[in-house]
Amino acid sequence: MTPGALALAVAAGLLGLALAGPWLLRRSAPALVRVPRLAIGVISAGVLSWLGAVLALGPMLAWSRPGPALLPEGMAEICEQCLAAASPFGGPASASGVPAVLLLAVPALAGLLLLAGVVAQLRARNRKSRESALALLRSARPRLLHGCTAWVADTDLPIAVAFPARHGGIVVSSGLLERLDEEELIAVLAHEEAHLRQRHHLIDMMMASIAAHLRWVPFVRAAADALPHYFEIAADDRSRQRVGTPALVSALLKIGERSRAEDPSRAAMHAAGPERIRQLVQPSSGRAGILPTSAVALGGLSLAIAAVAVHLTYVAVAINGC
Repeated sequence: MTPGALALAVAAGLLGLALAGPWLLRRSAPALVRVPRLAIGVISAGVLSWLGAVLALGPMLAWSRPGPALLPEGMAEICEQCLAAASPFGGPASASGVPAVLLLAVPALAGLLLLAGVVAQLRARNRKSRESALALLRSARPRLLHGCTAWVADTDLPIAVAFPARHGGIVVSSGLLERLDEEELIAVLAHEEAHLRQRHHLIDMMMASIAAHLRWVPFVRAAADALPHYFEIAADDRSRQRVGTPALVSALLKIGERSRAEDPSRAAMHAAGPERIRQLVQPSSGRAGILPTSAVALGGLSLAIAAVAVHLTYVAVAINGC
């Protein structure tokens, strides 16, 4: 296979996953809800693999290009030697109207700009989370509830939320404590504790920050929208393992679904529709969703292998020399 053919195959895979990804994720749901933590990993890895493969296309095509005419003759010859050393295909590079320097520089610049944008998004989301936590913690006091350290906010609203540990961790309201019985409270605390232990905030902030710049890609947009639901299902699984399904469902019904408009930073960790209760009461079974799940996983894995192989060859050349 030539570098051009390999790049064409990767580009086809990227386009296919970008366009068919939303449909595959919807069809995968019956299987993914049974293994929500695996679902989180598959979806997150799929987005990262897609992005890595996009940034690898230029360097992949550069394997078939001569040294850039934009450089002096001596430097161009050295550059051509480095490209040949990085290429697993060997042989002399073919002439082209596109200088290799552009095929390397454009993805590098795009990657740096995306990285800067993601970092800015992370900082903004972290600041918003901290401000939301401070708003609740002003009237809160720490308490040990059934072996779990939590902050109790003085408000009649039935609130239960987990912020990142550095922002305070679990916060419940006095109104919630009045409404729930012991088993229901344990279920809620176990649910919120699962968000912290499974690092849902970190994954959510990272993927949402990436998606903020790539929502024009259907697969990335669908993945970012699906992840909060799997966070909730994963936390629900941990909760019902501890106290059983009836207590958790009863607690959820008493708390009620909060509007995302009330506080987006908190609602994001409690995003769920009717499917959430249905999954708790009557979990899905059978083989539905297995084939599309396999397609997403294999597609992401293939792109990841291609991206890692390309980037590692250039890293190796940079470290060891041409």
